[in-house]
Amino acid sequence: MATSPSFEPYNHPSGGWGSVHSLLRHTTGEHMPTIEGMRQLTRQNKADGFMCVSCAWAKPDDPHVFEFCENGAKATMWELDQGCVGADFFARYTVSELLQWADHDLERRGRLTEPMRYDAGSDHYVPVAWDEAFAMIGRELKALEPESVVFYTSGRASLETSYMYALMARLYGNNNLPDSSNMCHESTSVGLPRSIGVSVGTVLLEDFEHTDCILSFG
Repeated sequence: MATSPSFEPYNHPSGGWGSVHSLLRHTTGEHMPTIEGMRQLTRQNKADGFMCVSCAWAKPDDPHVFEFCENGAKATMWELDQGCVGADFFARYTVSELLQWADHDLERRGRLTEPMRYDAGSDHYVPVAWDEAFAMIGRELKALEPESVVFYTSGRASLETSYMYALMARLYGNNNLPDSSNMCHESTSVGLPRSIGVSVGTVLLEDFEHTDCILSFG
């Protein structure tokens, strides 16, 4: 069940051993492959490994052994989660009940194993076959005007997946292709012109060589 968040003063460093302890708790969960997870972290943001799925962390020529931040490591751990959620779970709980769960409690249940659709009569998600799921989506798209449809995707989707998704949207008839990055950057594209007149920062890289004080917000 969802609980109200609690807040208390915190005067310790934002990283260090506290971050290590927090990461270890995330690598020893019920469905977490602890040994494999730690092995994969040694390949994160390395030239012969993989990019972090959480942000655009660079791949330096001479990387550290632990070339990632705490949140990036946790994101990798969630990607390796081996838990699965089948139809029996959704038969047990109504959607109204699941709406009361905390996000982390829902995510800890694991990944879906088959397509699901919402049944308003029973207030449950029910399983459907893949062919039926694609047919339902196709009927909905055919009934709509292409200009009214938005093809939203996560910024964490792979480059190849995003490219194929964009091709499908354009074949369908539009290029309405926002992703979660828009929610991060639209505030700057609107807020900065109103405050400083341009939609990007006005600092040049060379300016850092001539300053005595740098303030970073965000």
